[in-house]
Amino acid sequence: MNAKVPMTLSLNSISLMSEVCETIAPTWPLDRWIAVNPWWGLRHLRAVDAAEKVARDAGVDVLMPFHFYRTAWEGGRIREGDLRAALAEQDHSTTVGSLIASLDQVDPITSQAISATEHLPSTKGRSPAIELIQEQIGRACASYFDQRQARWNRQSQDHGLYAHWRDLVARDPMIWRNTGIPRPEQLEGHLPQSWEESAVWAAEGLDFSESEFRALAQRHLYGLIGWASWCRGVDWREMLEGRDSSTCCELLTIFLVWERWATEALPVEGKAELQRARKRHRDQAAGPDPYRWIWQRAYELAWTRSLEQKLKAAANLNTGRMTPAVQAVFCIDVRSEVIRRHLENGRPGIQTLGFAGFFGIPVTHKKPGPGDEEPRLPGLLAPRYRFNETIGTNEENLQLNRRLDQREMNRETVRRAKYSSLSTFTLVETTGLAWAWKLVRDSLNRNGSRSKPDQGEAHGRLHHVHGGDPVGDLERVDLAENLLRGMSLTDHFASLLLFVGHGSHTDNNPNEAGLACGACGGKSGGVNARIAAELINDRAVRAGLVARGIQIPDFCHAVAAEHCTVTDRVRILDRHTVPDSHLIRLQELEEAFADAGNAARRERACALGLNGLSDDDLLKAVEKRTVNWAEVRPEWGLANNAAIIFAKRSRSRGTDLGGRCFLHDYDPDKDQDGKILAGLMTAPMVVANWINLQYFASVVSPEVYGAGNKLLHSVVGGNIGVIEGNGADLRIGLPIQSVHDGRHWRHEPVRLTVVIDAPEARIHQILNDHDDVAALVRNQWLWLYRLGDDGELVAVAEPGINTEAGQSPRKNRHQTLREGASLLAGFCRP
Repeated sequence: MNAKVPMTLSLNSISLMSEVCETIAPTWPLDRWIAVNPWWGLRHLRAVDAAEKVARDAGVDVLMPFHFYRTAWEGGRIREGDLRAALAEQDHSTTVGSLIASLDQVDPITSQAISATEHLPSTKGRSPAIELIQEQIGRACASYFDQRQARWNRQSQDHGLYAHWRDLVARDPMIWRNTGIPRPEQLEGHLPQSWEESAVWAAEGLDFSESEFRALAQRHLYGLIGWASWCRGVDWREMLEGRDSSTCCELLTIFLVWERWATEALPVEGKAELQRARKRHRDQAAGPDPYRWIWQRAYELAWTRSLEQKLKAAANLNTGRMTPAVQAVFCIDVRSEVIRRHLENGRPGIQTLGFAGFFGIPVTHKKPGPGDEEPRLPGLLAPRYRFNETIGTNEENLQLNRRLDQREMNRETVRRAKYSSLSTFTLVETTGLAWAWKLVRDSLNRNGSRSKPDQGEAHGRLHHVHGGDPVGDLERVDLAENLLRGMSLTDHFASLLLFVGHGSHTDNNPNEAGLACGACGGKSGGVNARIAAELINDRAVRAGLVARGIQIPDFCHAVAAEHCTVTDRVRILDRHTVPDSHLIRLQELEEAFADAGNAARRERACALGLNGLSDDDLLKAVEKRTVNWAEVRPEWGLANNAAIIFAKRSRSRGTDLGGRCFLHDYDPDKDQDGKILAGLMTAPMVVANWINLQYFASVVSPEVYGAGNKLLHSVVGGNIGVIEGNGADLRIGLPIQSVHDGRHWRHEPVRLTVVIDAPEARIHQILNDHDDVAALVRNQWLWLYRLGDDGELVAVAEPGINTEAGQSPRKNRHQTLREGASLLAGFCRP
């Protein structure tokens, strides 16, 4: 649609705005942080086409510069065979010699859609108008969404983001003077009350085609990508609760209103220059960069080649079936691979398994006291159950809650005094000395180790979120069956079955939740592990499982544990509930964990700059990192993740995967109908893709998709997010300290390699049934392989195309959100 039809565009503007907003990925609060694929809204485009779109509209480059690939080539990271394989895979006529010569090219210059706000005459000594407008909108967002730190809330906050901004801009005399835009007379009556009316009003004043409108809207949202992503997250979470939300559209409306005001403020010659600039942008729009994409694919194939060699070596090891003495179920997290490997190497009688770290239990956790419930499940899901902790009788719970409520009231009193305009300075002057010892103690790291995220040993019972009724035995059997079948553990049970959640603790780190888990809202998995163990030990549940073909022997006892990923220490939870008959085996297991922890720490020591220390000194050093409030790199998190493997552990056991692989157990012989694999490909595979591409984006374009420098972070709204320095926009993604050590990248930007041990026909059937998952494969957002009998990796042919090539199917406002959430829902459904 290239013809200028402003009237039609204005009538269709709401629909177009919704579609543009859907290209922005959501974000979560700091305390519920999950890794997000920043291009999730573009998954129906080929990765190369999506990259071209964001480069053309928003000026964002999503590949590494040429010198990165030159270094990989000259250092042997990429071989000639990898280049030839990439060329053959892409069916490209370019020669290897031409590719090598391309390394001397200058990196392409990206452009972006042209806004009238950047063509306003600049005033000497002041920032460009577009920057001032972005800053004003950013401040409006910060004050609107801040429900914790702000002490003066405007009434307009009750009526939506647009109404709040409209109230602020009407009372801000400086924005008009600084931008040079004349203040509309009687602004309150000049601008429509609702965002929908304002969106139509703004579109009527913009002489745009549909494609130009999309490009400009995209450019504006990328101008405040952090707040745009936050607004999308608000819409997403409201949708999960069954409510409509248009917060991102309201944000875009604000930009469009400024765009119309700026257009009207331009002189005649300024408007003519604006049209010429837009024409130049259309004419100069560059296509995909074929050379760098081939180099990127060769870089990824080099990693896949090394992975295949390791899996082939593992195929030659003994894979005979035996009943182990201990079975330990870990989260699929890449950090678990390291300690699992060392645990198995030191104790051959231990079998480790991989399963999603929330153990298939979509639950919120409520601790005693006034705090909010904490979701302990992937952020794409709405919780179905609530786990309320109890320490004993109702009277004991009541007394504890009263004591904790009073303590929180006292703290809130101090907070109010601290932020009061009258007492801010007097409070600091009168109470400052009271904090002196704490500052000295923290500076000297004398506040003890706090590397155990879940200290409580309280118990509780599952209740339904809606209605509050206790979860009945039948539904508890469903949960247990899904858990066991999901990791193909239905026979050969060990006497000790351990569920190991994982968590991370660091001090003075707003991004702490990002280290705990990449998927489960930034929470540790100890609570879920305890619920899983309690389910498996329940006699009524075991009786129900027998009727479903799963018989857990009486000698099998389930135990929960938690793995601290900073220290690699594993702590047994509820140890006092373990029967005497299992204590010797439990002690042996604890010794095995201690040895595995030592080995895992030695493996990680070099990357942390701690190599050369003894085991005891190394343990003390990593424990110190958990409480050192000046430590910006307590651990490397999920950096360098590169693959996810769905197969029995015997297919990869005994080989060093370098902490780069998510490992989820799957036995194809126990899944003839493919239902289990469907759950894995629509849940853990999608989650791993989100984690992988967030790390990828934070490396290839850290200034847009990364969180910047930790040292300059300031927290916004208590837990909304962080800004860098005095910036106006939220920073999304990962801080530079999480992917770079100051000299080298610690994460290799490769798209996820997915390896599945299953017949190709079964894999194709699942792709045909789930278009969103098929789009990830078809459009090369990840690479899908089948694991052969000898460990070879066989590329799975692309699934059939169900939609028009390069086009995303038209959907209603929230259909895209619902599809994203439903991918994971089947993983928890009986």
